[in-house]
Amino acid sequence: MDTQPDCAENTLTEEQRIAIISETIERLRPGLQADGGDMEIVAIEGYKVRLRLKGMCAGCTSSGETLGGIRRQLMLALGEDQPILVLPELRPI
Repeated sequence: MDTQPDCAENTLTEEQRIAIISETIERLRPGLQADGGDMEIVAIEGYKVRLRLKGMCAGCTSSGETLGGIRRQLMLALGEDQPILVLPELRPI
C-alpha cells in the first residue's frame, strides 16, 4: 500500500509551512554570513515572508538577486504549487 500523498493533495498546514520556511532560512544563513551579511525573519503571513537583510546584505545592489534565490529555495522546500513572495523589511528596528 502506497502511503505517499498525491501531489495535488500535499497541502501543508500553516504550522508546517512556518516550520519549513524557518528551517530553510536557517539553512541559508551561513552562506550570507560567509560574505559578511545575514538575514532574519520579520514576519511570515501565509505565503508572504518578510526578511530583514543585515550586514553587507543591507543595501547591497545584489539584494534583489539574493531574495530571488531565497524565494526559489523556499518554493523547493515547501513543494507546493503556490507562489511565495519574499520581501525585504525596510523599516528600521
